[in-house]
Amino acid sequence: MEVSEYQQFPESQPEHAAVEKTPKTERLLLPVLLTVALLIVLQAALNLSLRLSLSQPAAGGERGGERGGERGGEPEQNSCPEGWLMFGSSCYFFSNDKRSWDGGQRDCEQRGAHLVIIDSRQEQNFLTGFRAAAWVGMTDRETEGTWVWVDGTPVNRQRLLWAPGQPDNSLGGEDCGDLRTMSQFLGLNDSICSAREQWICEKSL
Repeated sequence: MEVSEYQQFPESQPEHAAVEKTPKTERLLLPVLLTVALLIVLQAALNLSLRLSLSQPAAGGERGGERGGERGGEPEQNSCPEGWLMFGSSCYFFSNDKRSWDGGQRDCEQRGAHLVIIDSRQEQNFLTGFRAAAWVGMTDRETEGTWVWVDGTPVNRQRLLWAPGQPDNSLGGEDCGDLRTMSQFLGLNDSICSAREQWICEKSL
């Protein structure tokens, strides 16, 4: 009986191939993972640094010079009362209740503060977004179209962001100012003083 010649076929070695490729893959992935981790650490450090810088009182800034006299020589505080937020050298309180403009101002005075006076676009950006609509400390009751803050200083209309087409006195008697945060209506606005809205108080550190 003839016996055919035995042929040995090469075995497939998928496991061996995978083992050979693994070190190469790891060598490629390691620098990528290290780079991503480094970027995450840097981003966290930058975020922390930004938050700390925003929460520090401004040294010798505009507010410290103009409103420092309110403290009357008392020791300067370095933090805001509970429930207040700090920006620059001021503390801010955002109400949950709704009152008229005068009602909001009275509440602020009872807290040793006043309706917020916005000095810059940076301050306005900080205040924007906490409430859909909130009273701020400006009015043109004395002379229509001449807006002043509660401390008597004029409102610099070119320096701040107003909602589109505002102020317009559209309903007549819109003599009090509020800050709006709406998708198509963002910025300062004039409104009827008796309307019930939330409000923002401000006091110096």
